[in-house]
Amino acid sequence: MIFKKSSAFFLSVLMIFSLAACGKDKNPNAPEENTTSVTNGINDTGDTIDASEAPSATVTDETTSAVDGTTDVSESSSVPANAPTQNSDDPSKWTKEQIVEAYKTAAKKTHSSVKSQHKIEMKKVLVNNKEIDFIVPIMSTLLKNNSTEKDGITGGYQNLTASDVASAKAYKNGSSLIIEMTMNKQTAGANEDANSGSVGHAITAVGDISVVTKQLADLKLPLELNEKETKIYYTNPTVRVLIDPNGKIVNGTWQYTVDIRLNNYNAFGQPVDSTSVVMVNTLTVNGGFKKM
Repeated sequence: MIFKKSSAFFLSVLMIFSLAACGKDKNPNAPEENTTSVTNGINDTGDTIDASEAPSATVTDETTSAVDGTTDVSESSSVPANAPTQNSDDPSKWTKEQIVEAYKTAAKKTHSSVKSQHKIEMKKVLVNNKEIDFIVPIMSTLLKNNSTEKDGITGGYQNLTASDVASAKAYKNGSSLIIEMTMNKQTAGANEDANSGSVGHAITAVGDISVVTKQLADLKLPLELNEKETKIYYTNPTVRVLIDPNGKIVNGTWQYTVDIRLNNYNAFGQPVDSTSVVMVNTLTVNGGFKKM
């Protein structure tokens, strides 16, 4: 689980949330939660991620759900019977399915020989619809000083399919191959597997938040989370890798913005209507994606 070593920091965040939440008045005029389509980052929390940073695509789906990550798999153009194979000299003509298979093959071939570096950047914290500015620099420092490392290529890529991908492109860079994919947005509950869903397959998701809930109980902290009303929203999930002529990933960046929302829970004996934590998760191999 990508957050396994970060759970202590998540606990710290919750403690600070609760201290900030105590005594906060409920905002009756606050807009209802909106998890509809997002163009740049997360509109419903006010956090924006520049869409220009995400890769452009040559193969796209016509419809993608922004909430549950499901996709109506209908290509914008039909695939000709003589579509090029992965061995084509022109990867820019590959179909989405071929791009995904090429990525999976490279990830499998590279997995045992690399390590992935993981870092989390805190972007925004809201408690009862009010932004808590002082938390962000505190938690950003803690997270920056405790970046983690894991063996291999991230994600449950063995189960990655074209239906997980919103858009993709492949092209040559000298003798190397570049693959850039934007995954479908994903929404998960408190009890999800870290390698499930479009984001889990390609990048690795937050995983089972109930583990954190158990840690809270074991530590006897005065926090009672409501797992049924915990939601995790993933937006702007992207994968960019450089693959050498031998079929191995030389460098790469896997990234998404995550909004963890905790609703209707108790902190220090007081009810908290809502908490939203927005972070950017980034994994890199060999310093991150860069062209040769």
